[in-house]
Amino acid sequence: MLNKVPKSVKVLIIILASLMPFGVIKTDYYFMSPGPPYQWDIEIDGADSYEYDGNLYQLTVRRDEANYFTYVWAKIDRSVDLYSREVILPKGVTPQQLSEISIQNMKTSENVAIAVALDSLDFNIETQGDGVLVVGILEDSPVEGKLLKEDLIKSINNDEIKSTTEFIALLRTYEIGDIVTIGLTRNDKYITIQTKLIEHVDYKDEPMVGFLASTPNQRFVFPINVDIDTGNVGGPSAGLMMALNVYNSLTQEDLTKGIKVAGTGTIEIDGSVGPVGGVKQKVIAAKKAGSSLILVPTANFDDAKPYIDEDTAIVAVNSFNQALDVISEYSSR
Repeated sequence: MLNKVPKSVKVLIIILASLMPFGVIKTDYYFMSPGPPYQWDIEIDGADSYEYDGNLYQLTVRRDEANYFTYVWAKIDRSVDLYSREVILPKGVTPQQLSEISIQNMKTSENVAIAVALDSLDFNIETQGDGVLVVGILEDSPVEGKLLKEDLIKSINNDEIKSTTEFIALLRTYEIGDIVTIGLTRNDKYITIQTKLIEHVDYKDEPMVGFLASTPNQRFVFPINVDIDTGNVGGPSAGLMMALNVYNSLTQEDLTKGIKVAGTGTIEIDGSVGPVGGVKQKVIAAKKAGSSLILVPTANFDDAKPYIDEDTAIVAVNSFNQALDVISEYSSR
């Protein structure tokens, strides 16, 4: 049977077979490529909900360890980027732990998104949490050797914080280079440390401390039950679009008016929209899906701007309310 195969195909098969072992050998890089746009399936109990004709797509990326095949693929395909391992995987954190953190961040983002949407519709909500848990330290960050995994951060400059969302919102009131005092508990003892805020490794002009965090026991008390099927999507970047989907499901007039809207951005409890990674890949995916309006965080607009054309409007937003206004104005044209 193999004798009937053209010689060129035989050579290709032999070459591919000889390269197969490289497909399981990991490099020192992670790759990031466009992922599929995601439309949330939302169930609401305790209030009237409504279906809508348009789309409010959450944009995703595929991020994973690069083997030698995907490394070469990234060098050929301009929609795929490579990142050194230490940029993606902080010191002391395993890929499995990173995945678990990503899922936890998604759950936190889901709750915050529901809270923002309900608050905008005048529902009464309460938020509770135990602080900010340190789950990993970025290599060469100013807090390396000062913060330890399992530290529970309670305050910044004596301002109490109960969750990562409050922590991020408070950090944004400071500037890169500012010195802050962090209060924390370690082994049941309360201590303080001082550190300089640095520029975020992924987001230009955003201050950061230099560690990965989660919120132990973060919980919201909602007057109605909202369940979002997040599937296998992880990370905090879905916040804005989840909030918009919940909002649209609870309002009788369809915000989209039948158009395809796509977007990305973290969401904080005050409604502010924060930067995300992989904006280039997400915009490429949105364009392939036929989205006529794409929302990106203001901090990421420079990465998205090159992809604006006559068929695609890309708009920067910095708050949930601004996103509502942009979609309403665009869909009413």
